[in-house]
Amino acid sequence: MEKNYNAPVQLVGDFINNKTSLNLGSVEPSYRPGYTLTNLSECLPSFVTETMREAFISLDKKLNGFAMYDAVLTGVETRSSSPIRIVRDENTLESVSIKNLYPCGEGAGYAGGIVTAAVDGIKCAEKIIQKYTNNTKI
Repeated sequence: MEKNYNAPVQLVGDFINNKTSLNLGSVEPSYRPGYTLTNLSECLPSFVTETMREAFISLDKKLNGFAMYDAVLTGVETRSSSPIRIVRDENTLESVSIKNLYPCGEGAGYAGGIVTAAVDGIKCAEKIIQKYTNNTKI
């Protein structure tokens, strides 16, 4: 098997019918470096694929064309967050092993994306402000 960074793709119609896509239709995948036609049911658990199929069919009844047969599904997104978590005090959010270190965000293991990392950074910043201003209400 060739190892590359291609993303698995499948036509929406083929996904709904649970069959491997063999050719593209009118929609060209935009993912770079490339793609591999596949059956996404082989990449995802059945409870996910069944729910997605039901959702596509249901939404297509409300929004005609939502489940356009040759639209392209690109998958599978994986978690790329830190596999470890730097332990911090529950109340102060300060590292339990290094004083004045406030591990926060994705790299410290407290977020899984840009928005949650930003929110965690704000929480840590508020704790630092509280520490140095003795302000308990921020």
